[in-house]
Amino acid sequence: MGTTATQDVAADHRKPETQQQPGGRQASKRRRTAKESGGAGAVRYFLTKATSNGTPELDQEMPDENQARIAALKQDRSFVTVKEWRAKVDIKKGEPVIGKDPVLRE
Repeated sequence: MGTTATQDVAADHRKPETQQQPGGRQASKRRRTAKESGGAGAVRYFLTKATSNGTPELDQEMPDENQARIAALKQDRSFVTVKEWRAKVDIKKGEPVIGKDPVLRE
């Protein structure tokens, strides 16, 4: 009796369960990369001015998010993330389609 239960449990470990999506496709559990989620551009971090009244006004730019968090905490201010895009026009099937390209900064 103990052997049968052990074999059933071992069989469960060899066959991982997969979820089926509509259309018979299997769902994957991998994470999206920055490129897949449209995050190809550089994110910039700014502290907000202390005198801002609801509308964020950019002040000092910080090199990364960790330093922006620390500076914001020390100065009791907020920080803002900015992603810059450039508008572009593609002509597909004879019709203009407005898109966007990330602005890369070094």
